Amino acid sequence: MSKENKIQQFFKQKGAISLTVVIFLVLLSIVFTVTRPNIVNEGEMIINVTNYNAPRFVEATEVKDAVAKMNLDRTDQGMSIKEIENSLNAIQFVRNAEVSRDVKNNLVIDIEQDRPIARILTPSGKSTYINQEGKMIGLSKKHAARVLLITGAGAEKLMSQNYWEDSYYTYLLLEFVNKLSNDRFWNAQITQLDINKDMSIIAYPQVGKERIEFGQPTDYLKKLGKLKLYYNTIVSTKGWNVYKNIKLQYAGQIVCD
Repeated sequence: MSKENKIQQFFKQKGAISLTVVIFLVLLSIVFTVTRPNIVNEGEMIINVTNYNAPRFVEATEVKDAVAKMNLDRTDQGMSIKEIENSLNAIQFVRNAEVSRDVKNNLVIDIEQDRPIARILTPSGKSTYINQEGKMIGLSKKHAARVLLITGAGAEKLMSQNYWEDSYYTYLLLEFVNKLSNDRFWNAQITQLDINKDMSIIAYPQVGKERIEFGQPTDYLKKLGKLKLYYNTIVSTKGWNVYKNIKLQYAGQIVCD
């Protein structure tokens, strides 16, 4: 065999070996990717909690403890991002959890905290917060939220989640409560709704000692408009506490006595 043929054969063998090595490395990479857990406990844990200026009901330590119980560093029990999010969403006062990995392989956890808009307190002593969707979210042992208080004999019905989901009354009541919670003026002025057995509503203000009769939570915007008219005309000229009862449930009129 000539010297040139030997050189050509040598390079052919080297090329075959190189190709074999490349194929082996590709297959090894695929096997590693498929068999490794979805989440490996690498990098740091970054926790962001959005609480909308409400008390911090969800603490970072609580989230860390929940993640620690998931054993993310165990290669035989890998968890997907969705599974981690579902576990975090089960924590009280967590409205939504989103989990991701950043470019440094840190585990980034974004928590949206539930925002209570009212607290129900029944004559029998039962109590819970509700959020803006009418979901009962319990009470916190760490903080108390300064929110609208809902009391009275009719409040007993409101301790049923099914009642919040299936009743047209609670649909209207939730709209009414959200309006009071989100409006700066009414949020500061109306502090308590007392619900009677017939589910009619009596409101009590922060300023003044008037008893404000709303009736049923229908046409609540018109009733609030009449109440603001009362403040802008009667209160501005005669002052507070001239009348004990302000009745808004009658169409086209305000009855005071």
